[in-house]
Amino acid sequence: MKVLRDPQIISGFVYENPVDELPELTHCGEALCCAGHHRAPHTHPVFEFLYLSRGRATWRCHGETVEQAMGDLYIAYPNEKHGTGPRRNPENHHLWLGLDLDKIGREGRRLAARLRAEQPRLVMGCQEVESVLRTLVRQVVAQRTQRTEVVLSCLRLFIDLLDQQLDALTGAARPAAPRLPYSHGVQKAMDYLHQNLQRRLPLADLAAVATARSVPHFCTRFRREVGLTPAACHLQLRLNAAREALRQPAIDVTTAALQYGFSSSQHFSTQFRIAFGVTPRAWQIKARC
Repeated sequence: MKVLRDPQIISGFVYENPVDELPELTHCGEALCCAGHHRAPHTHPVFEFLYLSRGRATWRCHGETVEQAMGDLYIAYPNEKHGTGPRRNPENHHLWLGLDLDKIGREGRRLAARLRAEQPRLVMGCQEVESVLRTLVRQVVAQRTQRTEVVLSCLRLFIDLLDQQLDALTGAARPAAPRLPYSHGVQKAMDYLHQNLQRRLPLADLAAVATARSVPHFCTRFRREVGLTPAACHLQLRLNAAREALRQPAIDVTTAALQYGFSSSQHFSTQFRIAFGVTPRAWQIKARC
């Protein structure tokens, strides 16, 4: 185990080749990063999956910057140079693992072929993989009996969950995200954000819905629990809804932009590309194929 000692990292570690009997698992790790987190461009000979359990992060690859939100899974492909985006990351907590998918049985080869064909960069709504990754890391750290079998089971479950989520995101409907255990006021604000995706919302309105004693107090509490500011959270929700709307043949980019409160199709396209790494039109064409 290598403990990560860096002024940008509050705590963290990485294991290289953690299980001798499973060379297909090349590395895994976890880090709680402070504001200003930066990772220089680097490569791996295998797929790397980075799951964000708290906060936000940006990653850059092939000149494109992708913004990752809590619960999203970022994918770096074999021998692909990737690092953090031009803006240093806010405080965040993430887990990652490197996998040679082609060596993890039939299911691993199938997922590797699918990823290479579809080229997803960011898979949203992957909260279910977090417990699997944490279990895997605990097994690696504790070196318990039957560790190899349990770690391999975790890897296969990770592959199945990722394959399932890719099916959901490319299918006709996406499953609803699980409700998180927010405080009563923040949950009321989250519900209000979901109910008002067609326009931007004043902070004063959200604070009133949450019955907060002041706007600054509400913003602090919201960011502490959700990991995002209210504005950033609402933007992500509106972008997600607009992306789903673009599946419909009658919805074009301009209509989706206006329907979800963006000032212009150009502004919408810019925010969409930052969030998902692709233009709305390109995503729409791919989604309808």
